[in-house]
Amino acid sequence: MHVAVDAHNLLTDRRGIGVYVRAVLRRILASGECRITLLVRHPLPRINKRELAEELGSADFAVASRIPRDASVAWHPWNGTFFRGGRRNVVTMHDVAPFVYPAADPKKRRSQQAPFELSARTADRIIADSHFSKSGIEKCLGVEPGRIVVVPLAADERFTPGKAEELPAALRDRKYILYVGTLEERKNVATLVAAWRNALAPQGIALAAVSGDTLPDGVVALRDLVPERFRDVYRGALCLAFPTLYEGFGLPALEAMACGTPAAVSRVASLPEVCGGAARYVDEPRSVSAWESALLEIASSDELRADLSRRGLEQAAKFSWEKTARATLDVLAEAGA
Repeated sequence: MHVAVDAHNLLTDRRGIGVYVRAVLRRILASGECRITLLVRHPLPRINKRELAEELGSADFAVASRIPRDASVAWHPWNGTFFRGGRRNVVTMHDVAPFVYPAADPKKRRSQQAPFELSARTADRIIADSHFSKSGIEKCLGVEPGRIVVVPLAADERFTPGKAEELPAALRDRKYILYVGTLEERKNVATLVAAWRNALAPQGIALAAVSGDTLPDGVVALRDLVPERFRDVYRGALCLAFPTLYEGFGLPALEAMACGTPAAVSRVASLPEVCGGAARYVDEPRSVSAWESALLEIASSDELRADLSRRGLEQAAKFSWEKTARATLDVLAEAGA
């Protein structure tokens, strides 16, 4: 089987989607089960191969700027279709956020939604991260359920329990809660910040955020963390606070649980699928007082944190990138047959 893979964002996307694509590709390449061509947008694609090989731990692939004619199937893992011409096509849609939270500007809205709409028309199979995402794809794009396969994500193997070996200087000798993600409207970070300021900041507990966005005053910004320090930041936190209103999967919650870190999450979207019975859920995610209660409970109880840690490790163990890669290969093989 010859698989063409859209890799146009592989070197630059450090969000959850980029983590997913790199994790699955590394394992597909290591399996040796198919021939891979990575698709890039540069007119001279070979110049990208060294960087791509370093990122994926293998050079056993070709690079092209268009889908080869002999490709059995093209895999589009970035939420939409950006390369056309595949004989057979598989698309991973992580969510349908541009339809649930459409941009106010018509041109931007059209730009964000068009790749999804193209995928809905042309994909032989669509991979969804969760049953929640699957239902959204059906509703927003009119895709029949039989074309959609649910393949959950996983936490990288570096996310393991243990003591934080080295924390950023701003967090050393401090108690803190952690947020990981962007500051998009749907992430509901303003509610978390208000709850922290009211309930935890007066106790000297910090709020730290791993985010590329400009953060509110007083929040400790954590950027450009090497993998080991990112793991340590999870390990050292009293809890991960994840107040999102809409999420296709919720990878930070799973990464935190894999580190043995308690997770406080909104009871919405995909998070009950990911966290099972292992999180402290907030039933009213827009409520500042509800988040105050949840965070104070976790921060003040060693027993609760230990219980959430134990249950989180058990829940995180149900997911693995090996399972994700295997299921993805099966979908590709079925579509390309």
